[in-house]
Amino acid sequence: MMAALDQLMRENYFTASMMAAVPGTLAVGTVMYLLWKLLRKMRARWSRKHSRRSVQKMMRQSLRDLERLLLRYHLMAGQDPVPDENTGAPCAPGQLTLRDRGVLVLELHNVLSCVSHHLHLFEYTDMQNLVEDLRDLEGDALCPAQKLHTISRVYRTQPILGASTRQNWGPLSADARSR
Repeated sequence: MMAALDQLMRENYFTASMMAAVPGTLAVGTVMYLLWKLLRKMRARWSRKHSRRSVQKMMRQSLRDLERLLLRYHLMAGQDPVPDENTGAPCAPGQLTLRDRGVLVLELHNVLSCVSHHLHLFEYTDMQNLVEDLRDLEGDALCPAQKLHTISRVYRTQPILGASTRQNWGPLSADARSR
């Protein structure tokens, strides 16, 4: 009888091993799945904050570059015509050269592509207003002074470009001025 029982145990060894391993495997798999889900949520939350800062930084940098470019032409409005680097033909005072128009269009494209990748950061109406202002900047209907006013309107009206959280930072902060 013991020999028969030993024979039965040897034949069912694999089945008994699997029955012992399955609950442990399921427990480890469940814990790993829950950890993966938790890490994914934390990463998504961090990513939203990071993307907001990166969009804000990129938009500020591009708008700063545009402002510098337009200021250069706004200040030259009363001077002699500037020859275009590509054609050699003189541009009217205050008019952008072909190269600078290209730079302007590329900077506007950078802003629009960055914003389109992060639509969750913008309200629908804010996005419409931003696209409208970018189209105004891109067109030739406005002079450089009007385009500068459009850039300042973008700074005023876009919530993502609102006042920095570090307003009381640096040598010109309110605390430093009151001393």
